[in-house]
This record gives sequence, structure tokens and C-alpha cells, in this order.
Amino acid sequence: MNRPLTKPEVLNLAEAARFLRLKPARLRALAEAKQLPARELDGKWLFLKAALEEWLRGKPSSRDVFLSQAGVFKDDDTLMQMLEDIYKARGRPMVESED
Repeated sequence: MNRPLTKPEVLNLAEAARFLRLKPARLRALAEAKQLPARELDGKWLFLKAALEEWLRGKPSSRDVFLSQAGVFKDDDTLMQMLEDIYKARGRPMVESED
């Protein structure tokens, strides 16, 4: 069974504040404003250290990458045919009938 060699390090608010060299209140404000990667669980803020490192490096999140690509195919003339082929291969119509 393949397991990661190291577990992702999850930091609480105080640990993440120390790691980022910020005051906990400032880090909480940034987390609440969704300006850095964090999750609130049972009233406590949690931070994945690797995500904070990527954030510091300025790498876009997977969400940001997806949103930046959302309109890539809007002017693609082959898109509708591609969608029709996909639905046909799945044995489903593109639009459900309203019977």
C-alpha cells in the first residue's frame, strides 16, 4: 500500500502566525477575508503549511487556475461538436427532454 512519506503539516492559528511572522489577530483577519489559504473548523482556523508556502511564493491556487481557464473555449468553433460527441459516446442527449 502506497502512503505518503510525510503527512501534510496542519497548523493552528498561533502556529501559522508564528510561521508567517504575523500577529494572530492579523492572520485571523486575512483568513476571514479569504486572502490566504485557510479553513475554519469548529470555530478554529487551520492552515496547511504547504499551502501557505505556495501562497507566499505567489503560485496561483487550483481554484484560481480553473477560473482563469473558464472562458478559454468560448470562441472555439469545435466545442459544440466535441460536446455532442462526448454525450453521444455516453449514450445521453445533450439536453434532457421536458416530458
